[in-house]
Amino acid sequence: MHLALLAEFGAHAMYGFLARRSTDAELSSLLVRFRAEEEEQVERLRTLMAALGGNPPARSRRRRFAAWLLYLTTWIGGRRLAMRLCLESEETIAHWYGQYAVYLGEAGLVEHARTCGALALTKRRHALALQAWVAR
Repeated sequence: MHLALLAEFGAHAMYGFLARRSTDAELSSLLVRFRAEEEEQVERLRTLMAALGGNPPARSRRRRFAAWLLYLTTWIGGRRLAMRLCLESEETIAHWYGQYAVYLGEAGLVEHARTCGALALTKRRHALALQAWVAR
């Protein structure tokens, strides 16, 4: 789950950067909403990890820096690449959360499994919304 948390930190930073860069008001609004949802995702995941006995970090400077570097590519025509990477990340993390939910459910940790299921659902919703923008 640690890797998923790091990806959530990156997504949070990336959506903030992309929202400021977008000239499309609808896309910018969507990305601002995603950033707020990422804050919730991070807190839910950190709470889950702590409940399972982990010590989750509160932030990741490296993930923020990586997001900033990717954001810089949007100034030289890399907006489509940045959006595609966000889409692929959302799909991948949704899959991970689904696997976590199955594992936790089989271990008898039903509430934790439900939390992972809800996290996966948010990521799938993000991926579906991003598909429309990447396909343009």
